[in-house]
Amino acid sequence: MALVIQKYGGSSLADLDCIRRVARRIVTTRNSGDRVVVVVSAMGSTTDELTRLAEKITQKPQRRELDMLLTAGERQAMALLSLAIMERGCEAVSFTGSQVGIITDRFHTDARIQAIKCNRLRNALRRGRIPIVAGFQGVSLDKEITTLGRGGSDVTAIALAAVLHAKRCELNKDVEGVFTENPKDFPNVKLIPKISFQELSELAGSGSEVIHPRACALAEKYRIPLIIKSSFSRKRGTMVQKAERIEKAFVRAITHNHKLVRISLLDVPQKKRCLHQVVTELGKARVPLVLFNHGIPQHRRFNLSFILPEAHKEKAEQVLARVGKKVNAASIELNNNLCSVSVVGPGIGSDTEIISTTLDTLHHMRVHIIAFSTSETRLTCYLERKHLHTAVAALLGRFRLKR
Repeated sequence: MALVIQKYGGSSLADLDCIRRVARRIVTTRNSGDRVVVVVSAMGSTTDELTRLAEKITQKPQRRELDMLLTAGERQAMALLSLAIMERGCEAVSFTGSQVGIITDRFHTDARIQAIKCNRLRNALRRGRIPIVAGFQGVSLDKEITTLGRGGSDVTAIALAAVLHAKRCELNKDVEGVFTENPKDFPNVKLIPKISFQELSELAGSGSEVIHPRACALAEKYRIPLIIKSSFSRKRGTMVQKAERIEKAFVRAITHNHKLVRISLLDVPQKKRCLHQVVTELGKARVPLVLFNHGIPQHRRFNLSFILPEAHKEKAEQVLARVGKKVNAASIELNNNLCSVSVVGPGIGSDTEIISTTLDTLHHMRVHIIAFSTSETRLTCYLERKHLHTAVAALLGRFRLKR
């Protein structure tokens, strides 16, 4: 009997009818001869509702207590799904992250998995039960409840697949797989039947919400056979696999991130280790950097600019205000109006034709590019938010990524 990990997102478990439908799918998989471990997110918008409740109490909830609150959502979902599976004649048992031994570091609301013990999971499987595991959560070495960050149930599922040596991991979403852009924002985009781990990682890191970036990195590291599909249909979805040996570069998909900001330290005196000092302080505060730019020195002074997710703006401002004084920056400048558009596919970063076509297309649409960056499989352009839809629609048409 093969072992399959199935993860179901919040929209798949939005109400009791959804939970019953998911239970039927799980029992069907079990009856086909596979053993199943299930990972669940909180029902529907439960996490958002719990966050709003906390923010009604205080504008800045203490992170430990926020973790204690938010993990209640997954506990509710796992218990109800377990009951629904038992109602259909199969034995099931629900576990929190701490109960299955998911050990994390101590960073509340953004923890990283350090180890997974899995003894109780393996015992449940030996006894013929279907384990239902609360995603998104674990316990630190000092026995504090932690969460893995927004979308962390994907991380839980793939981490369990790696530890249990699962035959495959299925991420069941509210979309039919990976598309050439987000179908909720851009209709008539194409489903991608197969995609490489590296390309999916670039999409996830550049704004696509189809999978958590850390989950994708784990899947690639441990070569977990991965399928992304819909929990509302029986369609095959998207298979994530090792990159094919393709010599000709092409555009697989486009993604965007509409919530970016740029913070700049202006007129900084040129000194050794200045950039190192600033980046180190941002790293200590766990502020993720999307891009940074070291301006050309003039009269032994230069500007340092950092592009980062809007969600980390307040923390970044605090850090840069403090560090700016240490490096004698003349002032701090904030641009709240940024977004990015990324073109992803094999060999894109070194293909002059694709790079030129992308830039020419945006120039033709009168879209001003503030900055751009490349990797082996990605070209990202940073723009003002007002140009986002125009830029994506033009590129989808130019690279024939619409139906």
